[in-house]
Amino acid sequence: MENLITYAVQKGHLSSSYVQPLLVKGENCLAPRQKTSLKKACPGVVPRSVWGARETHCPRMTLPAKYGIIIHTAGRTCNISDECRLLVRDIQSFYIDRLKSCDIGYNFLVGQDGAIYEGVGWNVQGSSTPGYDDIALGITFMGTFTGIPPNAAALEAAQDLIQCAMVKGYLTPNYLLVGHSDVARTLSPGQALYNIISTWPHFKH
Repeated sequence: MENLITYAVQKGHLSSSYVQPLLVKGENCLAPRQKTSLKKACPGVVPRSVWGARETHCPRMTLPAKYGIIIHTAGRTCNISDECRLLVRDIQSFYIDRLKSCDIGYNFLVGQDGAIYEGVGWNVQGSSTPGYDDIALGITFMGTFTGIPPNAAALEAAQDLIQCAMVKGYLTPNYLLVGHSDVARTLSPGQALYNIISTWPHFKH
């Protein structure tokens, strides 16, 4: 049994912070379990060097951030890592060359391959939400999600990233999670995605 549990954790089928209930004779197995720790391994983030980012120098963030803003790029999506790396490069080029921004507009980007891609990262301001860029982490899902939401792998990766940000001190413990359309005149993050994030912890309409 111990070997099976170890194998499940190594392969990602079971969380490393799983709780094994301890029952004593006569104890109700449906009794509320003790609260588990929020701490969880942070998701692997694909660094800028791997997706081929252009070098930039941008303003620093004010940390810890007070907001997490969920966005969608409103363009094409990607389902495999090669596709996603190319897409992130294209998005960076659009921001720098067309919008004349300092860098890609988001702190992190989420692909439908279930991976998180480093945008400007934890310590640098994005440029997607004027008035909030210095105090908010912008997390964007690559694609258009007005009618169909991102897949389960992408949604889980984003939730893990948000929890990691709070545990590591990049987000305040009482942070507010909002949709892009809550703080800017935009259809982002798309109604299908908005409906999902509105059920997540710390969401504020």
